[in-house]
Amino acid sequence: MTPTQENPWVADRQAGPGVATGMLARVRRLLAIAALSAAVAACGGKDKGKSTTPGGGGGGDAVGMKDGDPLGGTGGTGDGSGTGTGDGTGDGTGTGTGDGTGTGDGTGTGEPTPTLEEKFTPPNLDPDPEDARSTVQGHLRTARDALRGDTPDPDLAIKEAKAALTVDGTNVDAVVILAHAYYHKRLYDTAETVLDMLLKDRQAAKKNASVYYVYGLVYDKTSEPKKAELAYKTAVELDPNHKSALVNFGVHQLINKQYEAAIDTYEKLTGQLGVGTAETWNSLGAAYRGRSGDYDPGSGPRADWLLKAETAFKRSLSADKNYGPAYYNLGLLYLDADPFPSPDGGSLDTLVRLKKAKTYFEEYKNMPGVDIKLFDARMKDVSKLITREEKKRKKKGDS
Repeated sequence: MTPTQENPWVADRQAGPGVATGMLARVRRLLAIAALSAAVAACGGKDKGKSTTPGGGGGGDAVGMKDGDPLGGTGGTGDGSGTGTGDGTGDGTGTGTGDGTGTGDGTGTGEPTPTLEEKFTPPNLDPDPEDARSTVQGHLRTARDALRGDTPDPDLAIKEAKAALTVDGTNVDAVVILAHAYYHKRLYDTAETVLDMLLKDRQAAKKNASVYYVYGLVYDKTSEPKKAELAYKTAVELDPNHKSALVNFGVHQLINKQYEAAIDTYEKLTGQLGVGTAETWNSLGAAYRGRSGDYDPGSGPRADWLLKAETAFKRSLSADKNYGPAYYNLGLLYLDADPFPSPDGGSLDTLVRLKKAKTYFEEYKNMPGVDIKLFDARMKDVSKLITREEKKRKKKGDS
């Protein structure tokens, strides 16, 4: 996809074969119909003091007739017999003609004749703005909840997002949820195209952090890391407290070895924003460990960063004792850091350090999602070093 010069987020291309074009067409029609219904609703209604739905949604009964004819009741009618003068309304029973003569039983509805103004004033079909807003928010909450957790339900999210759009066709958050749901359905091209369309059609979308967050998710899955990083960065610039965007932006900072920036990101998450998940503590530990590499072995600053990394990895395990990456990172920390600082200001014994590394690698092997090839490689490394250290000590003892 080649971004246009006018908007780097929007692709200037035709939908490729991977795009669910039928679904995209339905999304376009949904937005168009919702916008049209908003315009129609804004034109109708006698009561000009009533506001339309926020954003222009036109909900309510499409005809406006549930209990009878909206033009009012009909008057009494004669069958040609009887005398008298009348206005054709009747009062339940009696006589009535149009020309003063005739006979009839004059039965009628008992309702007064509506005036011309009453007959031809169109009904006001606009829903109450507060009711509409509450309805939209309810659909959005359900849709967002459907995308949370380990087993998201993208179909429910799509259903609820579309329901919100029928009430408020200009709602940016509803379209973002649609794109996010398509992402979960692995329809990455569709998700990207929906976001492209949203940016073109809605000026407000350019200031919505979640738009760029979902772009980042899509770009990560389509192997476009530079675009993904830029998307997350844009989301964080628009909303510095967007937790999900911060987490993923930090991942790219770690990949790019921007350890100082990653420390700022994850310290904010675990501190100010209170995100105490195993993943965030593990990522903070990785940032600390990376930062320690900027200093010479045995130096005070290096020791400080290593101890911070150790604490962060252990906080990760406190949050989730089955989180494998934290076990692996603790093993790697003890394996590589020579010397490793001890809390009393000295250094751990080399054999103690290496055995700690081996213990954590063995724990990692028992965790869900273990990479056996990675485990085997690290165990080979640490076992070799332990054997070498033991031989070294034995030789010293013999001499």
